[in-house]
Amino acid sequence: MSESNKVAEYLTPEKLAEHANIRSEVKAHLPELRAEARAAIEEARQTGMPRKAAVAQLRGERKRQGLSDEEMMARSGLDAAALASMSGHDACPTIKTMEAYARALGRKLLIVSADEEPRA
Repeated sequence: MSESNKVAEYLTPEKLAEHANIRSEVKAHLPELRAEARAAIEEARQTGMPRKAAVAQLRGERKRQGLSDEEMMARSGLDAAALASMSGHDACPTIKTMEAYARALGRKLLIVSADEEPRA
């Protein structure tokens, strides 16, 4: 069966209507979702975020921009080892590395010093 036949078989009138309904629901909620996202971003800008969250946010931005290791090294001036320090669940890059990484993405790293939350 050709690829076009598979698509035509899948996209029945019922499926097309179902997809249209889903798109309509998403479109209806989009302004609310965008407002929530903007509020969360603004709060993070004002109150800061934990290091792991900042590293994850930078990695997400890199993924969104679709940049390879080579492109990141060229833009940031970081070597492969420094770039690798931004990877993995237990990433622990230096501030200098995070600043260069952020600049390569057209971002700026801001550091906020805040009181620790009381421990229970």
